Amino acid sequence: MLKINSFFKNLEFNLKGHHLSNKKRGLYGYMWRTSLKIIFLYILIMIIITLVGRYLIDFDPIFHYILDNFSDGLILIIFFISESFLGMIPPDLFVIWTSKFNTPFVLLTILGVLSYIGGVLSYLIGYWLSKRPKIKAYSENVLIKYILLTKKWGGAFIIISALFPFSPFSMVVIAVGLFKYSFKLYLLFGITRIARFIIQGIFYLNVINMDVF
Repeated sequence: MLKINSFFKNLEFNLKGHHLSNKKRGLYGYMWRTSLKIIFLYILIMIIITLVGRYLIDFDPIFHYILDNFSDGLILIIFFISESFLGMIPPDLFVIWTSKFNTPFVLLTILGVLSYIGGVLSYLIGYWLSKRPKIKAYSENVLIKYILLTKKWGGAFIIISALFPFSPFSMVVIAVGLFKYSFKLYLLFGITRIARFIIQGIFYLNVINMDVF
């Protein structure tokens, strides 16, 4: 019992210490400001897409062409490859793809899990690059922005990259692996990537149900 009480006291002490340190560094303000900016930008873009879809361009033929001409397995493979290597294809397209199913949230969860696993692969790619001096130097120049942000804000930046659109999650995670950020902490913070697809799916599927496309 004494050991258990000691454990919780130490945990409470560490949490308070991290809280004060984060507050002093302005971590919470950074997360709040960045979240508001991204949400505002995202809403603005979605309003523009909605207006274009209703009054200028009929997206329906494009949407159905994608749904009808690619097998589900192939789409999942393409998605996993994209999420593992630099995020080549916007995840939004795959979120919209789930609307063809009777249980889209099952597919959204699968997308989230695949993206999370793809992030693990991205981390390993970054770690592999860190072991090769010449490639490492070039990679650091390319990813220096994400490296500095992760060094400064740690898990907060990983969570923001995992949750919000417009952040190149795979590139961020490669940068995380490149400077050997704690793999255990990445696994913890990166799991928010799964929530991103479910939350975005709720929004997108409601938009689709309103016959935007």
